[in-house]
Amino acid sequence: MKLASVRDVKNKLSDYLKKAEREDIIITRNGRPTAVLHHLGKDDLEDYIVEQDPKFRRIIEKRWKAYTSRGGSPLEKVLKRFSE
Repeated sequence: MKLASVRDVKNKLSDYLKKAEREDIIITRNGRPTAVLHHLGKDDLEDYIVEQDPKFRRIIEKRWKAYTSRGGSPLEKVLKRFSE
């Protein structure tokens, strides 16, 4: 992981975009971390959008809480339900 200032990234954006293909770049402003430049491949965009959606995240958190408090369903039951 690399650190780079906003000014440096601004002046050499193309170079940093290439570097981000290999590793994340932490962008700093006044010496403090402020953002991350992270490479997204052609197959990553859809996953990123879904994972960052607040509504989707709330649904996942709600389901996880239900699972941890009540447990899950046996695989056989799930498979039977989908085969009907």
